Amino acid sequence: MFCFYPKLEHSCGNVQHCPHLGGAALGTLVQIANHSEQTREDSLRTIRVLEKRNSELLHCVVDLESQLAQAKLELKLERQNRFATGKQRKSGGESSEQDTAVPPTESSAKKRGAPVGHPGWFRPTQAEFDWEIKVPAPKRCPHCKASTRVLANVDPGQHLQEDIVEGVYRVVLYRHPACRCDACDCLVERPGRGELLNSRIGPNLRAKAVYLRNVIGISYRKVPRAIEELFHIRFTPAALNGFESCLADLAQPIVQDIVKKLSSSDGAVHADETYWTLDGERAYYWVHGDEKFIHFQFDTSRAGVVSRNLLGDDFTGTLVTDCYSGYFAHVAGAKQKCLAYIARTARDWQKLTSEGTADYQFFENIREFVSRGCRLHRQRQSGKLTKKKMATEKAWLEARLEYLATCDNEHEKAVTLQGRLLRHYSEWLVFVDDARVPPTNNLAERSLRPMVVLRKITFGHRSEGGAQRMATLMSVSETARRHGHRASDIYFELLTRPPNKVLERLYSGN
Repeated sequence: MFCFYPKLEHSCGNVQHCPHLGGAALGTLVQIANHSEQTREDSLRTIRVLEKRNSELLHCVVDLESQLAQAKLELKLERQNRFATGKQRKSGGESSEQDTAVPPTESSAKKRGAPVGHPGWFRPTQAEFDWEIKVPAPKRCPHCKASTRVLANVDPGQHLQEDIVEGVYRVVLYRHPACRCDACDCLVERPGRGELLNSRIGPNLRAKAVYLRNVIGISYRKVPRAIEELFHIRFTPAALNGFESCLADLAQPIVQDIVKKLSSSDGAVHADETYWTLDGERAYYWVHGDEKFIHFQFDTSRAGVVSRNLLGDDFTGTLVTDCYSGYFAHVAGAKQKCLAYIARTARDWQKLTSEGTADYQFFENIREFVSRGCRLHRQRQSGKLTKKKMATEKAWLEARLEYLATCDNEHEKAVTLQGRLLRHYSEWLVFVDDARVPPTNNLAERSLRPMVVLRKITFGHRSEGGAQRMATLMSVSETARRHGHRASDIYFELLTRPPNKVLERLYSGN
């Protein structure tokens, strides 16, 4: 502190108006100096408090990063142990966590499966059978379509097949007459009803096993146990994998036809995606569909190009999605954003504001806007909406949307949600002018719900091939359900009938 007016022997007469200070009083200078010193000390104290606080926050961040790294390591170990073989679990138990977390190199990696010399399992040949079916000779060769002739001096062939017929385990004996093709000079035969040539397991059992695996979500090891307990038929998990691969190959024409119908649709097509786990890494399932057709696609990328490649560059329908930016570059006749999405967001973010504020009322107005829009769509679908009422509601919705997009907001979340309204301003009320378009994306979200449940049950896939097969079979099963069929019945049709006949049955709706 400076001494104010020191007591000296000879005092200065210019204290009140010192010429050296530009005519200012010495007291003013002292007051300013004292005030500056006080401000400096206050600033230093504030800096010391902030430095202490920053040091505490830094230690907290370091601890949280350490906990996050440990949680990631534990999650990775849990996933690896979930999908590890017995030998890998034994070796992992003896090593440390750090060693277990490191993936094996290509030189040390071994193929999964039984060790060399492991005794195989062979299906015993049934000595007795329940039914006998005589299969007529084919009139045309299934390979070259040439004429055939029956060899009378050759004994007919026999084929024993185990299957589930009308809910009961049966062993069926199929007798095939010896028949030779005149063109390719080879023995040919046609399958009987419910028969898979050269297969010991019938199509009914295969269809039910694949249904349990891909629709219900039972693991590969538990499906054979369930079938054996219920129907007394034994087969291995590896056989189930073969059933699935065979059926997925046969279902490819069905899936391709579903894609063509969706990409050529001029109505509303819904799209959404959810994450999946592929050998411990993040992947995604995409769904595209309408009221009649559903298509699932597996991909390791969440980029919008996956959806664009599916629908194509000449898609003229209305794409119904949420506000994910991956759909921004889509080419479509129109785009409808999900009103339920902004309603849920407004409901969650409204809890962060104080009741009675402008931001709280903004979120409340959004929920009212969505509620009236959805009610308008339901009334129009039920035929209870008059033209006058329709015009009134349309005018209210347009005016309310304009107000919500231009009103003043202060809360960060309110500003963010208002930005989404502005970014997709022309895509919120498409459903008002097109009765075929719903205001929400609930159809795609409900279609993805089985995949979410399966993800929680199975923890994903080990291989990309298994994930692709599930997408194919889920596309067929969900489309069949929308046409009033059971998924296992369509699987049976795929195994026993040509693809064109299966398409006719699938789309027949009975």
